[in-house]
Amino acid sequence: MPTTQPDTVAEDLSHLPLPPGAEGLPLLGETLAFLRAPGPFIDERRRRHGDIFRSHIFGSPTVFLSGAEASRWVFAGENKFLHVRWGYGTRQVLGLQAIPQLTGEAHQARRRLLAPHFTQAMVRDFVPRMQSIATRHLERWVEHPEVTVLSTASTLVLEVALGLILGDTPVDLRRVVPLVERWVKGLFSAVPWDVPFTVHGRSMAARRELRALLEQVVVEREHLVEQPRDILGSLLSVRDDEGQPLSREAVLDETLVQLLAGHDTTLHSLTNLVWLLAEHPEVLQRCREEQRGARVDEPLTLEGMKEMPYLHQVIHEALRHLPPVSALPRVTTRDVAYGGYRIPQGWTLMLSVGGTHRASPWTEPERFDPERMGPERAEHRKQSNALIPFGGGARVCLGQHFAMTEMAVVLALMLRGYRWELVPGQDLSLAPLPFPHPRGGLRVRFSRA
Repeated sequence: MPTTQPDTVAEDLSHLPLPPGAEGLPLLGETLAFLRAPGPFIDERRRRHGDIFRSHIFGSPTVFLSGAEASRWVFAGENKFLHVRWGYGTRQVLGLQAIPQLTGEAHQARRRLLAPHFTQAMVRDFVPRMQSIATRHLERWVEHPEVTVLSTASTLVLEVALGLILGDTPVDLRRVVPLVERWVKGLFSAVPWDVPFTVHGRSMAARRELRALLEQVVVEREHLVEQPRDILGSLLSVRDDEGQPLSREAVLDETLVQLLAGHDTTLHSLTNLVWLLAEHPEVLQRCREEQRGARVDEPLTLEGMKEMPYLHQVIHEALRHLPPVSALPRVTTRDVAYGGYRIPQGWTLMLSVGGTHRASPWTEPERFDPERMGPERAEHRKQSNALIPFGGGARVCLGQHFAMTEMAVVLALMLRGYRWELVPGQDLSLAPLPFPHPRGGLRVRFSRA
C-alpha cells in the first residue's frame, strides 16, 4: 500500500500512477451514486481503495481524500497548488461574487471585512438576542401536539441570522422562510438546468425572489450617512483603494450567502442534536443534570455557558458524528503528488469531512459518544485537523463560534424548560443532502418540563 504521507510537489510527476478508482458512466460519471448517499459512497470506496481514491462527479475527474493528514495537506495547499472549486450548479446557486467563490487576496479581503461581526465580543453582545428569539419560538412549539423540528426551527434560526445580517430591518419571515428552503435545495443538483421543472430551476427562481427582496433593503440603506453595525452595513461601507464601493451585485451575492451560511448548517446541526439526544436518553439525562447545576434564573451569557462543558462535548460530538458539510471541494492548479499518487492539474479534489471524522484517531467512530470529547480521552486533540466540521486553514468558517454559541443557547433553553420525545412510526433514515438530516424532518412531542 502507498504511504499516506504527503509528497513534495515535483516538476515531473508522470511516473506516478493515478489514484485507484473508476470513471463511472459517460458524462454523469458517478454523480448519481454520490448524490444518493455521499457517506456510504465514500465509505465503500475507502474500504476498497483506502483514504485516497478517484471518481468522476459533477462533470470533473475527482480525487477524494480522508484523514487528519490529508486535511493538513489540503489546508496548507490553499493558494499554493489548490484553489476552491464548486460545481457549476452550486456556483450559480451561491452567486459568483460571494466569499465561497473568491480566491487569493479577494478572498482574504472579504474575510477581513466580515471578521469583526464574529469576534468574541460581538458574539457575547448577541447572546441576549439569541435567547430572546429562541424563548419566543420555543413557547410557540408547546402550543402544538407535534412539532417537525426541521421546518419549525427554520424560522427561529433564520430570525437569528437576519438579526446579524440586517440588524433591526423588518423582514417578513413567513415569506422569506419558504424561499430560503426552496433555494437551498438546489445547492447540489445532478442536472443544473435553470428551467421551472427542475430542482435547480426552482432553486434559482427562489434565489431571484430573495435577491429582489434584499435589493429593496439595499437601495434604502445605500442613502444612509452612517450604516448600522450589521453585516449589510459593513458591505455597504467598505471602499477600495480608489474609494469605490462594492458593486451592488457583490453586496447582494454576499448578503445571500451569509443568510444561507447562518441558516442552513446551523438548522440541520440543531435538528440532528435534538434527534441524537432523543435517541440517547443517558446523554440527555446528563445534559439535564448539568443544566440543573447552572444559574437557571439568570440570563444566559457567553461566560456562563463556559460552565456547561458537557453540553459543548455533545455539540462537538454531534458535529463529528453528522458533519453538516460532507466534503470540501478544491481544484489543483498544477500537477501534485499525494500518498504516492499523481493528481493532475485541473482535477477536483474533495476532502471528505465524514471520512476524516471516521478515520484515525477516532475510536469506534460509528458510535455517538460525547465522552470522546471530554478531558480524559480528548480524541479531538490527538491529531490536528482530525475534527473539521467548519473546515480549516485559510477558509475556515468565520461564523463557527457564532454557530456553536447559537446551538448552545437553544439547547440550554430546551434542556432547562422543555421535554421532547420522538413520534413513533416516522422515517428516521438519513437524508444526506443538501445537509444531513432525518428524512421525515424529525417529528417530536414537545412540552414544558
